[in-house]
Parts: sequence; structure tokens; C-alpha cells
Amino acid sequence: MRGNLKDNQAKLDSYEKSIKAALERKRKVIMESKQIAYDMLSELYGLEGQDLVDTATIEHTLIGKLTASGMTYDQIAELANDSSADTNGDEDDDSDSDDNADYQTTFFDNKHTPYSD
Repeated sequence: MRGNLKDNQAKLDSYEKSIKAALERKRKVIMESKQIAYDMLSELYGLEGQDLVDTATIEHTLIGKLTASGMTYDQIAELANDSSADTNGDEDDDSDSDDNADYQTTFFDNKHTPYSD
């Protein structure tokens, strides 16, 4: 069975057009996915543009260092979710709950300092 060379070339051309159209649709979906990911990260970090890129890069580098030192991703997630560093719900390092650590390197109780007023 001998086919017509011209017919086969027409089929190949048609397939090429279909492939190009499919690749263009794929490219559009990839670009939409990238935009969705960017929007999600932007909302998560509250940043945009270069600030978002810088923050994500710093976080990625930090995670890389932690995993290189032997930590697992579960341990890193646990560390990130650990609220024990801020037990009273605020981020004030000089709160009343940690006053017992004041002057911890001195040998005298109730030592007056210029900062205690």
C-alpha cells in the first residue's frame, strides 16, 4: 500500500500545527500557575516584587542551612510553629513574665542600674 507523499506531508503539517497549538496552551497554563503561586506567596508574606523575592530567597537559604546541619523538614516545621518563645502572646522582650531574668549576670540582689528607672 503506497500512500501519496503529498497527503502524508499534509498530515505532518496538520500535526505540527496541533503540536504548536497544544504547546501554546501549555505555556499559558504554566504562566497562570506561576501567577497563582506568586499571588499565594504574596498574600502569605504580605510582600510584593523584589521584597517578596528577597524574603523567599532568605527563607530558602535558611532552610537549606538547617537541613545541611541535619534537621529534617518536620523538625524545621516544628521549630517554625513553636510558640514557646513567646508564651504570653506578645513580642515584648521586656515583659513582666521575664523579669526574674533581669540582672542574671550580677552577684548582688536589687542592684540599682541607670536603666531601672
